[in-house]
Amino acid sequence: MMIQAGEMNFVQAIVELEHRLSTLEKCYDFTLRNNFSVKGPSQIEIEKFRQDSLDELQRKYPSLGLQKM
Repeated sequence: MMIQAGEMNFVQAIVELEHRLSTLEKCYDFTLRNNFSVKGPSQIEIEKFRQDSLDELQRKYPSLGLQKM
């Protein structure tokens, strides 16, 4: 099954994103568990990461009209 909007295949994108997110979560958890001197990002840093990610997606998929939720 393929659901397409503009240049984006939603089914493929969702599966790929779930895989990437799961991998990143496992890497992040491993790093925090095994490096006691490492501290997690602050809420301000997390918000900056989110905004930077949204900016990248808006450039990559301009026809989708993505906005901050």
